[in-house]
Amino acid sequence: MSQALISAVLGLFVIPLTISSVLATPNYNNDAQIISQTTKVQNSQSTGESVFQQLNLTQEQTDKIVAIRQQHQQKIIQSLENLRGAQEELNQMIVATNTDNQLRQKHGEVLQLRRDLAELQFNTILKIREVLTPEQLQQWSKLMQQRRESLKNP
Repeated sequence: MSQALISAVLGLFVIPLTISSVLATPNYNNDAQIISQTTKVQNSQSTGESVFQQLNLTQEQTDKIVAIRQQHQQKIIQSLENLRGAQEELNQMIVATNTDNQLRQKHGEVLQLRRDLAELQFNTILKIREVLTPEQLQQWSKLMQQRRESLKNP
């Protein structure tokens, strides 16, 4: 599988959080924007559905993907809420009188929550990938790449 295909597949649900951004050094000023964009995309069911409609899925494939998305959606939403709360706490702690150790501990918690979210997203991608034919997977990759580019340049 090509590197471009792997990168495009990771854009499931057009979530801008990728494995690399989760493991990268955090930009605290950008976290709220990332979480906001992710939440907006998660709440936009028509966006994901239109992408999957373009893949000419069979009814069986559609049913399986809907079930996968429903199974994982609540977990992802909960993970986003947990991340948002921990990030807000960290932001408040940075300007308060907390010790470096307290800040490091909270920072570690935020990083773990990001990894947990990325893992949930990745597992969802893997399950959906099993449902698609190789041709549909290629098309999905292209569509998701286009969606990511349009989010970068609104």
